[in-house]
Amino acid sequence: MPNCMEEIAESLGACLPIRIPATEVCPDMEGMSRRCAELVKECLEEKKDALLCFPAGSTVVRTCEILREMKEKGEIDFSQAEFVALDEWLDLEDERENCTNFLKKHLYGPLGIQPEKMHLFDIHAANFKEECSRIDQIIFSHGGIDLMLLGLGMNGHLGLNEPGGSFEDYAKVVELSETTMNVGQKYFSYPMKLTRGITLGVHHMFEAKKVILQVSGKAKQDIVKKMYNTQPTEELPGTVMKLLPGGLVVLDEDAAGGIEDLLAESGFPVPGR
Repeated sequence: MPNCMEEIAESLGACLPIRIPATEVCPDMEGMSRRCAELVKECLEEKKDALLCFPAGSTVVRTCEILREMKEKGEIDFSQAEFVALDEWLDLEDERENCTNFLKKHLYGPLGIQPEKMHLFDIHAANFKEECSRIDQIIFSHGGIDLMLLGLGMNGHLGLNEPGGSFEDYAKVVELSETTMNVGQKYFSYPMKLTRGITLGVHHMFEAKKVILQVSGKAKQDIVKKMYNTQPTEELPGTVMKLLPGGLVVLDEDAAGGIEDLLAESGFPVPGR
């Protein structure tokens, strides 16, 4: 794959130009959330029965609220849309605050999505290899995912695709990194032992029609800067955004604080400049 060739070239001393993924910077989290909601609306206007994929996590909550508001106003129609899970924790002692229940609370429930329209990982499957294949086949049968909305982990992961995982993978079970084990605690109301996860692989991102990476807040400023200044590599999964034909990074100004000069030099509009 292209990223592998670039890594080899750099190891031999080549100095390659930094690729910049398609990027939009919004003034604040509200603007970023509204922009992402508008992109979902555009997708459904083009294809009413689109297959959508959303992440769990605090960054997506406002986008979900805006989508609910748009639905209530009759501005968006989810009646034919279908959803596929991005990822899920495995081996939890208490599953009440897992990704599925988060999305039922903030997305599926408020939007009135029926169970048959939600394609979720069976985290109690007897054979996880077969379960991953089942989810893959659902996606293949739809011709790929029409729109994926992603968040960026503190170690650069996408979904639960941890650093070092192959960009060639479809759905898979993963061992969680120390960073994910520690940062993941914020999703639970009390300490939770985190060990493994199940996730859509990066290969699904290459085959998706639109992949939106939504990043907000000063806490993500360093990993965003690292992602933009690093050639595509499996050691930093977020860099795959530089390779995706349908990829778009939507940042708020806080998250973009370390790359404003780079974006301006590359011709991307930056608020306040």
